[in-house]
Amino acid sequence: MAEFNPKTVGLGYVALGSTDPARAVAHYRDVLGLTETGSEGGATYLSLCGAHHDIVVTKASEKSFVHQGYQLREDIELAGFARELEAAGFAAQIKSDSQPGVAKLVEMVGPGGVTFQFYKEMARTVSPATPAGIAPLRLGHMAIISPEAAKLFAFYRDVLGFHYTDDIAGLAFFLTCNRDHHVVNLVGLPDSRVHHIAFELRDGGDQVRAADILSRTGNPTLWGPSRHGAGHNLAGYHHDPDKVMIELYTQMDVYLPALGQHEPRPWHGEYPMVPKSWPIEKMSIWATAFDFNIAMG
Repeated sequence: MAEFNPKTVGLGYVALGSTDPARAVAHYRDVLGLTETGSEGGATYLSLCGAHHDIVVTKASEKSFVHQGYQLREDIELAGFARELEAAGFAAQIKSDSQPGVAKLVEMVGPGGVTFQFYKEMARTVSPATPAGIAPLRLGHMAIISPEAAKLFAFYRDVLGFHYTDDIAGLAFFLTCNRDHHVVNLVGLPDSRVHHIAFELRDGGDQVRAADILSRTGNPTLWGPSRHGAGHNLAGYHHDPDKVMIELYTQMDVYLPALGQHEPRPWHGEYPMVPKSWPIEKMSIWATAFDFNIAMG
C-alpha cells in the first residue's frame, strides 16, 4: 500500500458555467441555502460555513465545468508545488488576486482539459446563525466524467498522492486525500463534464427535510435517498437549473489510511471493508425498485 501523504486536504470549491447564472445562483442560494458573498468579473460566489466561496457560477453559452479548487497542506509552498507540477509534465502558473477570497493560487490544466486550482488559505467569515434552505454542512466531493479518466486517476494518485478507495465495475473510480471515502469520483466515458457535486447533510432527518424542500420548490428527487454500495453514503440526487446533478448525502464511509480500510459500520456486509470493485447492481444496496406497483400491493 502506498504511503498516505496527499498534498491536498480537501475539495475547496467548484466553478460552473451557466446559461442562466441568475437562475443557477437562486437555486444554490434559496434552495440549497448557500450565502451569496459577492460578484466580480462576471462570476458570483456562494459560501457554506464561512468560507468565501464553495460554489462559483459564471455566465456561459452552455453548461460547463470551469475549474475546481483544492486546499494544499499547510507545509507546502506554492512556488515549490508549481515546480513539482512542472516536473510531472504540467504547465503551472502562480496567480495573485485572480478571485476574491484567495490571495494567491497555482493553476494548471490536467488530463482531459480539467482545470485545477490549488491554494493555501481562503478568507473566512462567521456563517449565518439561521441559514435558509436545505443548508448542508459542507461541500464534500465531486464526480467528473472524462474520456481521460485513467490519466486523471494517475494524476490524482501519483502527483497529488490520493488513495484509491473503491470502483464501480471498472467504470467509476473513487479517490480520497483525507478520511472521507472519496473526495473525487472519476467516470470514464466519452463526455467531458461534471457528473455531480456533493454536499454533506447533518443526518438522515435532513435527508427527509431536503426532499420536502426540493419537492416544494419544484426540484424533484431523481434517485434515492438510498444507500450506495461504494462509500455506503445515504444519498439523494436532484438537478440544478443547468441539469448539473447535485448529491445530498450522509453517513459516508470513513477511510483509515494506516490500515487501507474503512471504519466498520453496522450496514457493512463484510469485514474488514477494504477497497474493492463493486458491481453496478450495488449502486443501491437496498435494491429499492420504484417500478413496484404499490397501489396494487
